[in-house]
Amino acid sequence: MSKKKENKNTITIKQSKNLGTDLTSIMSGLQALRHHANTLMIAKHAGADNGLLRLETDNFLETVFDMAEIYSNELDRVAFYLLECDNPEELRAYEAEEKGE
Repeated sequence: MSKKKENKNTITIKQSKNLGTDLTSIMSGLQALRHHANTLMIAKHAGADNGLLRLETDNFLETVFDMAEIYSNELDRVAFYLLECDNPEELRAYEAEEKGE
């Protein structure tokens, strides 16, 4: 019988929980953006003042653009940790790069 290679994660339980918290935060932010978009759509269909609606829509789109970049970077980081959870060398190199070392 061949011996199976034992897979061991190199991220700690604390790191796993932190990643889960990060994902929850991203999901909450996306939910807030969705609610804001819904509010703008309701205002549009209710016949809100076009000038005010345009201003609020422009502000919302700027926020969406900024948040999409932030969330993309955060999701990239979380995905890296999860994909490389069994590769301590890669995780150490990534952490050093994040710290600017």
